[in-house]
Amino acid sequence: MSNAPQDREAVLLVEDREPQPVLSIRATIRIDEIAEKHSESLSALWSSMQARDVAAAGPPFVRYHSFGNTDTDVEVGIPVADPTAGEGRITAGELPGGAAISTCHFGAHDRLGEAYARLEAWLKEHGRQPAGPAWEVYWWIDPSADPDPASWPPPEEWRAELVQPVAR
Repeated sequence: MSNAPQDREAVLLVEDREPQPVLSIRATIRIDEIAEKHSESLSALWSSMQARDVAAAGPPFVRYHSFGNTDTDVEVGIPVADPTAGEGRITAGELPGGAAISTCHFGAHDRLGEAYARLEAWLKEHGRQPAGPAWEVYWWIDPSADPDPASWPPPEEWRAELVQPVAR
């Protein structure tokens, strides 16, 4: 998975990002259940993809469509090599193409807010607006292997890329 950005402070504008087909599970969940529900969704996606011989095109992502005080509307997904039909609670969709900025966060997610703050600062500095919700790409999770949290590296070794679509 060498396509992940390596610079810990990199924020860059990416023009003409291609839309990416995905399979995902979207639900409104309690914030105190985020880790458990993410793990359940990843397992369901992986199992479905294995059973249907669907190839992953990159690591899993999480996109928060809204984030309240107690609940969040969250989508957990995996990019796929070719557009594929959903099944059951798994839906087919895509991550949007077009202009986007991105930054990396290294380590546990308790300081992920700092990476979101870098994106917000860039938008403000450049007078730009978001074009939909950002998403987090989890580069430490291999989408070709059973997503067992017990096999993941320790949180201090995690690398998440945050991608924010930008209005033109």
